[in-house]
Order: sequence, then C-alpha cells, then structure tokens
Amino acid sequence: MGMAGCAHGERLRPHRSQSHVSDLSGFDLIGHNRTFQIHWIKRVLAYVIDLAAVFAPLWSFLYVQDIRAPWVYGILGGILLFLYSTFLEAIVRTTIGKFIMGLEVRSLRGPMTFAKAAVRNIPKLFWFAFPLLDTLAGLVVDGDPRQRWSDNVLGTTVAQSHLIHVREHSFDSQTPSGR
Repeated sequence: MGMAGCAHGERLRPHRSQSHVSDLSGFDLIGHNRTFQIHWIKRVLAYVIDLAAVFAPLWSFLYVQDIRAPWVYGILGGILLFLYSTFLEAIVRTTIGKFIMGLEVRSLRGPMTFAKAAVRNIPKLFWFAFPLLDTLAGLVVDGDPRQRWSDNVLGTTVAQSHLIHVREHSFDSQTPSGR
C-alpha cells in the first residue's frame, strides 16, 4: 500500500465530510444540517409574519378606499414594508416577525445603523421577488450561508436573539460587612 492507504502512490481526495466548511454552499448545508434548516425556516416564517403585519392593514385600508388597482397594492406594500423593516431594525434590531421567531439583526462590522438597515432592506421594496433572489444568492456565494447576499456585502446577519444574554449585577444589595 502506498500513501494514505492507496495503491501506487495515488493521493486520496478528502471525503466530503473532511473538506473545509467554506467549501460547502448553503445548498449543501440546507439538505443536511438541522440547525441551518431551522434557521432558514424561522427567517421565512418571520418574513411571512412581517408581510401579514404590514399588508393586512394596508390592503384593508386600500380596499375600503375603493382602490382596486393591483399595482398600487404592490408598490405601496413594498414601500411600507421597506419603511417598517428599516425603522424597526435600526431602532430595536428586530421586526415583529423576527421577534416572534426569536431572531434579530446584528452588524458584524460596527454598530447597526439606520443606513445599514435601509440598505439591507432595499430588496423588500420588491417584496414579491428580490428577497427570494437575495436569499438564493446568499446560499450560493462564499461567506456565511445564514446571510442573504446583501447581508454578506453589508456585514450584517440575522441570528438567534435568545443567544444574547446580558448579565446584570445588582450593586444595591450589599452584605452587612459591606461586600
């Protein structure tokens, strides 16, 4: 036997499970990694909740106003979804849908700013197609497969909010010895 158990000195190619994680695409992971699957299921459900939170009142209002043109619903829905997502993510780093699903937006480079929130939510202006394309692009390109393509470019990500714990220490209750 030759090198690494091969005859005639042939080199072994690393088995898929031995390859470096960065060699895997998001599509490779989504088929086999339960944690990754749950992450994306939560993100999709959060998006659906946010769509309902924005579109139900808007579309009800438009309907009551006797506005029936579908393009008005689509354009105004996109603008309102963009504003809703941008303001909530800039101020509290989460939307109603993300909050319910236990997710929050984080900046990987510096603080989460209004500008970062606005740019990461531009795809939501075209809510019917671009978020899906942004997500698919994020699963294909190099980088963290939990990020959409726009998140990867901006240095933002969506993560589990329950993993963030801030320990609070009370300095008010001291023992009789002053400690």
